[in-house]
Amino acid sequence: MNNLKILCITPIKHIPNVENSLEELGQLTILEDPSPKDLALIPKDFNVIFTNPNKSKIFIGPDVFSKWDDLNCVCTASTGTVHIDKNYLHERNIKLISLTEEYDVLNTISSTAELAFTLMMASLRKLIPAHNSVKSGLWDYEPFVGRQINKLKICIFGYGRLGSMFAHYCKSFGADVFIYDPYKDIPSNYKEISNLNSDLKEMDVISIHMHVNEETKNFFDKSKLAYFKSNVLIINTSRGELINEDDLVCFLEKNKDARISTDVLSGEIFGFQKSKLYKYSQSSNQVLISPHIGGMTIDAQEIAYCHAIKLLKEHINK
Repeated sequence: MNNLKILCITPIKHIPNVENSLEELGQLTILEDPSPKDLALIPKDFNVIFTNPNKSKIFIGPDVFSKWDDLNCVCTASTGTVHIDKNYLHERNIKLISLTEEYDVLNTISSTAELAFTLMMASLRKLIPAHNSVKSGLWDYEPFVGRQINKLKICIFGYGRLGSMFAHYCKSFGADVFIYDPYKDIPSNYKEISNLNSDLKEMDVISIHMHVNEETKNFFDKSKLAYFKSNVLIINTSRGELINEDDLVCFLEKNKDARISTDVLSGEIFGFQKSKLYKYSQSSNQVLISPHIGGMTIDAQEIAYCHAIKLLKEHINK
């Protein structure tokens, strides 16, 4: 096992136990946040790539790794795999390890659902512009009159692990909670969305907790946005690709009381500056963006990274 060469391309030094655990598996090299040019300058004899999509300029595919003949495993400490060309790995018979179906472990991680709730509350109470106003020397509450959560109708798209957590938080604060998920049985203490077109017109908040795939990519396009309230608040802590950003920007331009608070952008791994929503945010106060920090708590990272290493060790020992 000690002959195994592991290249870690994600920051780990701040996470307890992770670096030592990887060193126990083999010869560890750490390049925190490298560029493709950085990888071109190092030996290509690594057997394992250890990664995470949250801070990565590297798309794991043939453009960078075609000459890495010794590579036989990619381990990502994440459920998402948008930073990996899975077809390419399959063609080369390279093992992919992720947390996608590690439900027992994932159910102990609530960080992303907590962030979604935080984004919603900060936006409903206009917290960030209020703070900036005070910093500028003003003391005036009138521009920052917000909303009370127990008077709102909140629609949650996706009743999986994170959607169900978020629903619980909202219900605990007295919100009227609606769920849209045609693949799940919805508990009776929530209301199920039956007609997207008519029901969406009543929703004050739309919170997105869906997986992105070919079926759901650009799920929120102009045909659905047309039924959103003109002052809706959209929360997205899932994936930017779930929303058609061209259509979203058009919607925001037409509805100046509508807002979006998002932790993700479409195509962020290839350069967030290219995002249409990011560009729009530069001249609009309707958009609140955080840099994909949903899972970025010490607690969540330690759980996720250590479990990914456990899966890697099990694979190595087979």
